[in-house]
Amino acid sequence: MPTTTNTPPPPFMPPPIPSLTPESEYLYLSTPPLPFEPDYYETFATLCDVLIDAYSRVLSLVSTPAACAQGVGEAFLKADGKVRRVVVAGVTREFEEACRGAVKREIGVLGKEILSGIM
Repeated sequence: MPTTTNTPPPPFMPPPIPSLTPESEYLYLSTPPLPFEPDYYETFATLCDVLIDAYSRVLSLVSTPAACAQGVGEAFLKADGKVRRVVVAGVTREFEEACRGAVKREIGVLGKEILSGIM
């Protein structure tokens, strides 16, 4: 006859997932293969909504900066820096590249118009 004890079950800890980047290790993030190519704009908009919700919840937990311990603030700044590096820097770079391409095309069209008017 099996005996029962009143000890709680151990907390669920998923196995470590191979890291997406060499310097990071993710415990709760899984990246299964998708059967389709995700829409970039829809994915980015969803990510922004999730980040807005996460930042709002963090702000609702901390009423004043004095109520936040120094370690919590440092951890938040570290996480915020990673988000900025990954999300904001990538989007800024893509936006700059798109703007440069559009300006080059526009200058090319204007150059043709100016040259055709001279000749």
